Amino acid sequence: MVGSSVYSILRAWVVLWGAFLVWPIGTVPFVAYAADLPARNEAVSATGPVVVGRVMYRGPVPAPIEVQVDRDNEICGHVMTVTTLSVDAATRGVRDAIVHVGLGAAMTDNVPAKISVLQNEHCAFYPRVAAVLAGAETEIRNSDPLMHNTHISLNNRTMLNVALVAGGAHVRKRLKMEGLHLVKCNVHKFMQAYRYVFSDPFFDQTNETGQFRIGGLPPGLHAVSVWHETLGVLHKEIQVPVHGTVTIDFEFK
Repeated sequence: MVGSSVYSILRAWVVLWGAFLVWPIGTVPFVAYAADLPARNEAVSATGPVVVGRVMYRGPVPAPIEVQVDRDNEICGHVMTVTTLSVDAATRGVRDAIVHVGLGAAMTDNVPAKISVLQNEHCAFYPRVAAVLAGAETEIRNSDPLMHNTHISLNNRTMLNVALVAGGAHVRKRLKMEGLHLVKCNVHKFMQAYRYVFSDPFFDQTNETGQFRIGGLPPGLHAVSVWHETLGVLHKEIQVPVHGTVTIDFEFK
């Protein structure tokens, strides 16, 4: 009886492994599920409400600004060309507008924050415009063979002021206060950029065709704002459902 039982168990294992080995490629149950687990988790999170849209401008697009350079011309050149408004010809979408859904409460705890890079390169800040989460690290870099300083202020109050020597190490700092921050270089006064800091993760920056996408919002009636360095500010309200995608567009005139 013992030998028969052992034989039955071994036979069952052979049948099971035989079925596994001949299972059609791409349909192996457990292996396929494990490999697809991140995608499944992403699909589950995507079932929550998502706000999408486009920021547009249909007026005349000004030519880039030419700023005279008054020092370090061998590195910076004599004229700095600055494009403050980029509009896609096909969609009229505005690039680098900051869209924010305000909930009226800070939500920075347990929110993964990416490190934002602020590069000093060819006597200009890159990127010129960015939105960041309050408390997240900003890595300040200098790739020019001369000294820069990065002076960031909020409502004329200095938040940080970092000197960056040529070839020096990157410096990481945190912007902790919500609001629109002005970035300047006191050495090269023609250098300018913006960092919009938010105390919640419900913001996005428009791409080259003016599109944005903001997920993870709680349902309800929310205020949505758009900021652009040249065009100004627009406001709307939106009703966010429990599930699904809501579209809201903005148009500067």
